Amino acid sequence: MESKINLKINESSTDFVRRNSSLIKVVNRPPGVNFYVARWDQKKPGTATFDHGKNSFSIENILSITAVEDSLSSQEGLVKFNVNAAPAATDLIGHDEARKKFISVLLNIRKAGWNIFIDEGDPRLRGQAMLNFALSESSSSSLDADYEPTFAEWMSTRSNMLWQFYANRVYLTVSFSREPTLLDPQKPGAYLISFTIESENEHYRGYVTPNQRAKWKSVLPSQLQYLPGMREKKEDELRAKGIRIDETYQNPPLPNLNE
Repeated sequence: MESKINLKINESSTDFVRRNSSLIKVVNRPPGVNFYVARWDQKKPGTATFDHGKNSFSIENILSITAVEDSLSSQEGLVKFNVNAAPAATDLIGHDEARKKFISVLLNIRKAGWNIFIDEGDPRLRGQAMLNFALSESSSSSLDADYEPTFAEWMSTRSNMLWQFYANRVYLTVSFSREPTLLDPQKPGAYLISFTIESENEHYRGYVTPNQRAKWKSVLPSQLQYLPGMREKKEDELRAKGIRIDETYQNPPLPNLNE
């Protein structure tokens, strides 16, 4: 079985399957959504390159990849990739080594030119301030990829917290999960790193309800209009506590809703 695969957002599913015919299994479930799945054994993991021009990057020790095509947006080709990878080619890994491996993954993404993304309704925090906010108030808020947590902070960070990015109309979310029965900091643990890569359109379709996806462009403005006020309110509360707000952060441009 081949171990290398190239991923490209908006590539046609036909071309993707043709290039990777020895790897891909097609799953049609639920109706209207096609999943193209590749799996590897941990002893012989896969590698992938996400092909995105100057923002391309590679992922190692891959265990599975799922590419998604939606019949409601079939002209867009593949709109999402879900990638699961191990931090190393072993079942168990020291917790501090896992921390360093994960930070290296984030650093490579930043070196490839990906910008940090903060959800439009969340406060514009950086570093330890964002980590503290996510741990105490909002575990779904994106953490700062430029901040290296201490070992104690790493062990306090919960599974499936998010580091989010965007580059040239594509969005990327990175997270990790750890085996909850192997949390002794002095003994090895087990980790999985997950990558979700979405087209700009697919990212913003996530702001509307499932039954609104077919008309998401007309619905999106009303869904977004409340978010700046939410951000402003929370930032005012944090400023009053002496917490610094990153005034330089700018939201990424919205998709063209007239296309």
